[in-house]
Amino acid sequence: MLNLDHFQQLFDIEDTGERCQKVLEVIEPTMQKVMNSFISNHPDILNNNEAYEVKSYAVTLKTTMYYAVNPKSAESKKDSTIGRKYMIYLQRKIKDDIVNILTIEFNGMEKQWRIYSETRFNPIWKSYTDNKISELVHSLPSTINIYRSDIPPTIIEIDKKEMNTDIKINLDRKKRPSYSFGRSFPLNGMMSEEEFIHIMDNTFIQLQPIHEFLITEKKESVKADYLMKQLMDSVTQFEISLFGNTYKLNFDKAEQIRKNSKTQVFHIYDQDQLIVKGKLDFHEFHDKISATQRIGVDIYNINNIFTPIRQLISKGEIEWWIAKSFKTRNKEENQLLTSHAIELIGQHDIEVKQNSYKIGTYSNDLNSFTEDIETIKKRLITAALIFSHVQDKIELPEKDKEETIESEEVLLDELFDSNFELEAIYDLIQSSKLSFSKNVIRDFHLNLTALEEKHFVILSGISGTGKTQLAKLYANAVYGLDYESNNPYLSIIPVRPDWMDGSPLFGYYSSFEKQYVVPEFLKMVLQATKEREKPHFIMLDEMNLAKVEYYLSDYLSAVESQKEIPLHNREDIIDVPNKILIPPNVYIIGTINVDETTHSISDKVLDRAFVMNLSEVDFEPFWNDMKNNLPAEIEEAFLFFKSVHNVLEKYDLHFGYRTMNEMIRKLVRNNELPESFSMELHEAMDVVIVEKVLPKIRGDERIESLFEELIDKVRIIGSDTRTEKELVRMKKELDRYGATQYWR
Repeated sequence: MLNLDHFQQLFDIEDTGERCQKVLEVIEPTMQKVMNSFISNHPDILNNNEAYEVKSYAVTLKTTMYYAVNPKSAESKKDSTIGRKYMIYLQRKIKDDIVNILTIEFNGMEKQWRIYSETRFNPIWKSYTDNKISELVHSLPSTINIYRSDIPPTIIEIDKKEMNTDIKINLDRKKRPSYSFGRSFPLNGMMSEEEFIHIMDNTFIQLQPIHEFLITEKKESVKADYLMKQLMDSVTQFEISLFGNTYKLNFDKAEQIRKNSKTQVFHIYDQDQLIVKGKLDFHEFHDKISATQRIGVDIYNINNIFTPIRQLISKGEIEWWIAKSFKTRNKEENQLLTSHAIELIGQHDIEVKQNSYKIGTYSNDLNSFTEDIETIKKRLITAALIFSHVQDKIELPEKDKEETIESEEVLLDELFDSNFELEAIYDLIQSSKLSFSKNVIRDFHLNLTALEEKHFVILSGISGTGKTQLAKLYANAVYGLDYESNNPYLSIIPVRPDWMDGSPLFGYYSSFEKQYVVPEFLKMVLQATKEREKPHFIMLDEMNLAKVEYYLSDYLSAVESQKEIPLHNREDIIDVPNKILIPPNVYIIGTINVDETTHSISDKVLDRAFVMNLSEVDFEPFWNDMKNNLPAEIEEAFLFFKSVHNVLEKYDLHFGYRTMNEMIRKLVRNNELPESFSMELHEAMDVVIVEKVLPKIRGDERIESLFEELIDKVRIIGSDTRTEKELVRMKKELDRYGATQYWR
């Protein structure tokens, strides 16, 4: 007999540890027994037990109970809601994935128990896209209800007639909730096990259309994932021919760039010269565009192909055709460009018809293409290169170029959605090959977003510590892009020493050209004014090469006072307003280096900005990311360079990641030279220290002890080295003149 009143009493226990313990002692064994009895009623499950598994909430309860009784963590678990509900699941295993077949949930907070099958949003989204959701919903008996799980955790019942509308609303709002199908009952009274199992049996039978739909969808998804894996796993180097020229095509290993996507970078070389860089994107699903798998091909971060692949997963052999279209000023130009691209593709041994081209044929019986993977990837990349070529995005030898236009494979508004959620930003930055600590990313995020109408951060520090990289990484992460992606909402503007007023930022009227000259800074501000819902990032690189208060004063005053900046007073200028207000979606990031070539930052500027110093360098994460692709002997050089850095750091003369990377890269290239040309490792280490480290050493008597430490350190790589000779010379100059530098 199931005493549901007693279940509710257990969920109402205030002490978290005691509550979890009681649920484990009473409800967990009872429901395990009930689930086993239910399974015994269904031979198809019993006879195929390897395909099914039972899981419950027990692990979470045990973990919470442990922490709740531990004095060090008890306070954090004091107000926990864990233990106020219990769940047990019957799941169907399909390869490495699962389908939820049946869940029993007792919810003490809502005082009800539910029996249901649950699915994430994507299968429902796909059924909606295929115009099959109504058919699926109508196949369910009236006793089965539909629920949507919202955040914060609330369960909302959906009218079956409103299912299509509900899905569309969530798509428009860019929400991806889960849905469940089943029944709910009050959590009170008494119920025999037989009666409870009878409800389970009936519900299980009534949910068969949902089970068949989810299992079929999952099997298709698994097959599509396997198709993409075949393409991803192929890193073979091969040749590719374009307009009669033969090039070498190399692939990197596919890397996870976000939770549901992987990217495989490729390089195309003419001899040893890189001519084109691109990437293949493999999406398990695209959260903004597609519920199912897609493959994209980018050339220099311009998307040229973005196509679904689920249509290949069916029965027998299916040909993979991709339709192509462009967006331009008028229909005639659009068709001319498409026709030209398809004609060129046809000239490269790829079958074409109308505005489509054939990539290959997929055999569902063999779970593989009838062509080899090399041919499939070569055709994808060839088509993408031709699309870039006809748009004049890359230069390849071919005549009769058409006017540059944009591809309509992916709409800009659909792809570039901003998200200032720090966790997502941090995860994306960490997935890059650049090293920044959680503290640095958090502080940068807070400094840039803490104020609603003013966003101004200055990044200072020694050269090569990643100031520019951090700014670009963050701006791209806000839009869900990796480091190398093209971000139309980020502009990097190098500051020139001759900037004496605001015209390099806000432009000026040219009497000679008879027009208003609009610099990049003003272009971004005008764009931000039109698209106020999107953050626009402007980076002023090496901003103290000129006096900041000279050229930035108009901006600083306008942001502080929220007053307009006058631009011109001419009536014949219609493309540029005569005044402009800095909108709150403009984010300014400045980078500065402090040396004899730069100006100090005035208090007027410092008072209006957050200033971060990135001079601290941690080479361990940097080396961990780099070492796997390097010869083992290079580690000796890295450890030596790091020890030199540690000595220099005491005197604020240390170097950054850029210098370390360039020194290591030179040693690697040296190793690749023929033996008759290459230097021995220690000789090469000596050379790069002289070339990359010593030129920055300068100072007075305060660095006297530095030379003794460094001279002792460099003797590790040999005696009478160039490095030791230069250090001895500089030390003598210091002793004689009271100051020294590398340059004579």
